[in-house]
Amino acid sequence: MVGFCSRKNNIIEQWSSLLNLGHEQISKERDIHRKQLLRLGLPEPKQSIWKYTPLDRLIDKKFVLPTSSQLGCDFINKEAFTIDAVRLVFIDGWFVPEFSDDQYDAFSIKISQEFGQKEDCSPIISDFFLHLTESLARQVIFIHLESGIIARRPLYLLHISSGSASNTVSTSHYRHHFQQDDRSEATVIEHYISLDKSSHFTGSRLTVSVGNGAKFTHYNFSFEGKKSYHISHNDLKIGCASEVCSHSFLLGAGLTRHQTSAQLNGERSNLIMNSLMIPVGQEVCESRTFLEHHAGYCQSSQIHKTIVCDCARAVFNGIMHVLKGANKTKGYIINRNMLLGSFAEVDTQPHLEIYHDDVQCGHGATIGDIDKEKVFYLQSRGIDEASAHRMIMYAFISELTTMISNDLLKEALIHRIMKRFSGGVL
Repeated sequence: MVGFCSRKNNIIEQWSSLLNLGHEQISKERDIHRKQLLRLGLPEPKQSIWKYTPLDRLIDKKFVLPTSSQLGCDFINKEAFTIDAVRLVFIDGWFVPEFSDDQYDAFSIKISQEFGQKEDCSPIISDFFLHLTESLARQVIFIHLESGIIARRPLYLLHISSGSASNTVSTSHYRHHFQQDDRSEATVIEHYISLDKSSHFTGSRLTVSVGNGAKFTHYNFSFEGKKSYHISHNDLKIGCASEVCSHSFLLGAGLTRHQTSAQLNGERSNLIMNSLMIPVGQEVCESRTFLEHHAGYCQSSQIHKTIVCDCARAVFNGIMHVLKGANKTKGYIINRNMLLGSFAEVDTQPHLEIYHDDVQCGHGATIGDIDKEKVFYLQSRGIDEASAHRMIMYAFISELTTMISNDLLKEALIHRIMKRFSGGVL
């Protein structure tokens, strides 16, 4: 036990030293986050919310800041989504203007080395890795959309993380804040990919403040390589009479843990939070949601689906709090899981805490494999067994993929899903 504690302290000291290396002078805000992560300490498996996250994979690693990567336009053009959008490219935590658009349409973009903002970016749910990202992010990107403005093109945030030598792990962190004012409309796309097959650690946090009467759509695509570690946080704070959708597609990394937290702070707002996980090989993929209904007459719906292949493991944890003032709330959490390997595992925990009587809320979870009767039916119609399996799997996930309105984005997602089923991943 003493040795384990010593190894935990070593990794925390490594990350703390990276903060000193990355900044000549540590700001007050960064120092606050560093003190918080030192106070919290690296989570242990005995803590229920970290029970299934194999953090022991990180313990004996040597973490370093990434070296400057030589990257050409060919890689960007090959890996980026070919969509009509305002594109901002980030490599190893840095904004790269030469690969990004120089015109931002209706969006106002400010790039800062420090947290000088007045916006409310306090965490809805705090944890060790959130404070790690806040302390180590090299830049902070502030995005603003003014009242009454409809952004005709989505904002596309492409994050490229490079690996390092076999005995080290490059560490990159990304930090964005989006302030969306009243009666505006916007779509934001987060896309995470690996530059190569080497090991790297990606931390990210996006905070969004959605004004009254606004419409916000968010997509998170995590497509990193199988030797990478990806831990990310999205925080959504929503005003009244707003329409918000957040879709996460976690289709990469050897270890993924993604947290989406939301607060419905005004009446008559609607929120959709969905996720799709397809871990393969020995990957561990974890999706967590935390939702607070603070105001009445709001609706929320969550659909989370998982296909677990080979010896992989998936974890879902969804918590919904309905507070005393949130009368007439309607909300549900649904988790559907499909196991495709003899040693595939899934752990699911949808959870409700309701402190008001006048609500309509529910949750449910299912776990199973491919229905043999459906396979038999398709084979009886002349379809071979492998094709029948693929058809059933695509039908299982179609409820989520059909929610993507952009056809090119949907095509890119389906292509990534096909690569995972065929084993063609990094």
